[in-house]
Amino acid sequence: MDNTAKDLNNIESSKEKKSLLGMFKQIGPGMLVAGAFIGTGTITTSTVAGTNNGYSLLWASVTLAVIVAIILQEMSARLSLSSGQSLAKLIRTRLGLWASIIAVLAIVGGNAIYSVGNLAGVELALGELISGVSGKGWMFVVTLIYWGLLMIGKFSLLEKTITFLVATMGLTFLINMFYVKPVYSDVLFGLTVPRFEITDIMLVLSLIGTTVVPYNLYLHSSAVVEKKWHKKPKENLKLMRLDTIFPIFIGGLITMAVGVVAGTVLHPLHVSNGLEIQGAGEMAMALQPLLGNAAYALFSIGLFAAAISSMPMAALSAAYVFTESFGLSSDLKSLPFRIVFSFVAWVPFIFAVGITNPVWTIILAQTVNGMLLPITAVAILYLINRKEVVGDLRNRTTTNILGFVAVGFAIYLGVLNILNSLGVL
Repeated sequence: MDNTAKDLNNIESSKEKKSLLGMFKQIGPGMLVAGAFIGTGTITTSTVAGTNNGYSLLWASVTLAVIVAIILQEMSARLSLSSGQSLAKLIRTRLGLWASIIAVLAIVGGNAIYSVGNLAGVELALGELISGVSGKGWMFVVTLIYWGLLMIGKFSLLEKTITFLVATMGLTFLINMFYVKPVYSDVLFGLTVPRFEITDIMLVLSLIGTTVVPYNLYLHSSAVVEKKWHKKPKENLKLMRLDTIFPIFIGGLITMAVGVVAGTVLHPLHVSNGLEIQGAGEMAMALQPLLGNAAYALFSIGLFAAAISSMPMAALSAAYVFTESFGLSSDLKSLPFRIVFSFVAWVPFIFAVGITNPVWTIILAQTVNGMLLPITAVAILYLINRKEVVGDLRNRTTTNILGFVAVGFAIYLGVLNILNSLGVL
């Protein structure tokens, strides 16, 4: 009788896991991805794009960025789902030492630059909070806190608090988007018709780089292995795809809300009065229609939370990629692991202290991410097509076409940005 009851319970549990509600309850790795890209870069670049260009770059910040993110994150997760190995380990074992060295240099270097941008966000958010305490001082305090929590292995409370604050600001922007009553036909046009001037190429690349973050591709694959979904790859394929698509879609909605609000509220001021985004004060003006005088306080808190939500993940992902690539211990308290995440934590602080233009620094950091993206994306595209690696879960023709188009466009934008920087264009 007891065995029969257990069997019935197992059947019910299995049915719940296969239902849509049951799959939503198991979502996890994809939330890491969305939480990481909704940071200072997303808020700042989307606000600058909306202020300077209205709705015209929504195709890049929302439509293209979300599609590319879903394509690449799904392939990265599918690699680990089918092989049971993280992306870093697959690159090392399948592509060799030099491929690992290139990947490690791109991720460790890119994450360090990314953290410089996040520290610039800390200065933007808190620079004028307390009289006598400079933005540089806050940079040091924030770095010390999250580095210390990584050192002792306890940062879950901080992570949950930050997630709550970022989610609150994201929801505020979504509500505000409807409150300011944008011209929806113009929003739709901006989402679907690609257009940009060559002078906007750096901004376009940063809008993509802030959503399709290279280190997220490694984090996602490692999280899938941690979840042990690879034990039953075909059974968990739908779950993995839901876990990838839903959180990134929600992140895309928040990105759209930020851009639409800036385009509706701030772009007219840019056209009529020459408004330029110099700091949190100008960005917070986007929330004034809904929040009035409380807009600056809430925006500063949210921007601060967004800034420090990504920094521990950037440091951790760099450490995981480095140690897994070279067969070192990935234990949080091992010496090699600590050396790498300490490097990614403190070296950015040294460079960030010299920042004179935080907004430009944040955009530059996202641009670098966009330019480094093809390195990891090409490796993923190669591995996901190898039957000996992924078996029956390898790419189909349609997925390959989408993948090559996505990576090809990222390379195209990167080349344009380099040529524009050199004065060729």
